[in-house]
Amino acid sequence: MNILILNYEYPPLGGGAGIVTQHLANEFIQKSHSITILTTWFSGEPEFHSEDNLTIIRVKSKRKETFQSNPFEMYDWIKKAKQYAAVHFIAKQFDVCLANFTLPGGAVALYLQQKFQLPFVVLSHGHDVPWFSPKQMFFWHVLCFPYIKKILLKSSYNILLTLQLKANADSFLGKKNAVKNKVIPNGLLSNSCRKGFNKTDKIIQAFFVGRLVEQKDPMSVIKAFQQLQKNNIPIQLKIIGDGILKNEIEKYIFTQQLINIELLGKISQSQVMEEYENAHILIAPSRDEAMSLSVLEAVSSGLYVIATKVSGNYEIIQEDINGSFVTFNDPNSIADKIIDFYQNKFLKDYQYPEQMTQLMKEKYSWENSAGKYLELFKKIIE
Repeated sequence: MNILILNYEYPPLGGGAGIVTQHLANEFIQKSHSITILTTWFSGEPEFHSEDNLTIIRVKSKRKETFQSNPFEMYDWIKKAKQYAAVHFIAKQFDVCLANFTLPGGAVALYLQQKFQLPFVVLSHGHDVPWFSPKQMFFWHVLCFPYIKKILLKSSYNILLTLQLKANADSFLGKKNAVKNKVIPNGLLSNSCRKGFNKTDKIIQAFFVGRLVEQKDPMSVIKAFQQLQKNNIPIQLKIIGDGILKNEIEKYIFTQQLINIELLGKISQSQVMEEYENAHILIAPSRDEAMSLSVLEAVSSGLYVIATKVSGNYEIIQEDINGSFVTFNDPNSIADKIIDFYQNKFLKDYQYPEQMTQLMKEKYSWENSAGKYLELFKKIIE
């Protein structure tokens, strides 16, 4: 098949959605399919790149930051992507289109359907379907409500990452159209788990991985870490990611004279996995998530995960077995769970649960996920 993938974020831009696109594309290519990715240009990246059945087209739009975008920049990408497609694409060039996010990807896919009769599938990453994340997205959901609904009704299928997200999409589209909503989870970079922690380890190696924005709540992690140091809990913290809260975090660390905190910035996924090899816990206190790649990867690497009970997390974290749940924006809750982990697991003969290792291998792999996408694509073409 010739598959067109639309995503306004592709590495080095954005976070999880771009990485999802990258891995799915790699899996599709492994199955001998040809992939074209239409995404956003950013300084230092080529506008056009093609090799080994993969073509990446980056259109220039008003994107200012690598780590985040805004609705006005997304609208500009929709406009520029349509303009590019109108000039460079032809009918029957692609067999199917995979659009990331109802907006902006779905808007371009709807245009291509109308112009070239190209069928499309929407991959939702959570907040692009009303009424997920209502506090953050309410205004935009109300404003774009009819357009989002039209896109989801015109698609061949809508992919949701978790059962919770599917329930939200089912409610939004109604029972009659719920049959086109399918759950396909994200996959993993690694399926190898440690059996337990090294008994010679004396200091907890903790990680926060994600964009430094309010949604991910990195400040609660810093404040919890401050409490742990006051209580003489031996712990080191590494923060991986970039975002608008970076300066605030650096200022807080400096003014509070905190030590043993390292800001690594945005690093490659392979580097993240290398860091996980010697880590013990991941702290992920997000306000909301579709399905966190960092949590999936941490669990698959044998880390103990302390996270909020949001979509995706409660499907792969079993309380007090391979992780613990905390409340959003609550440093005390995070500190308490880490102290409990230190006293009852880190200092004792903790063994990573074998059933979780098996679950990760069976349920969450990019190969399995990509195979489910390809099955849907074939149904559409047939």
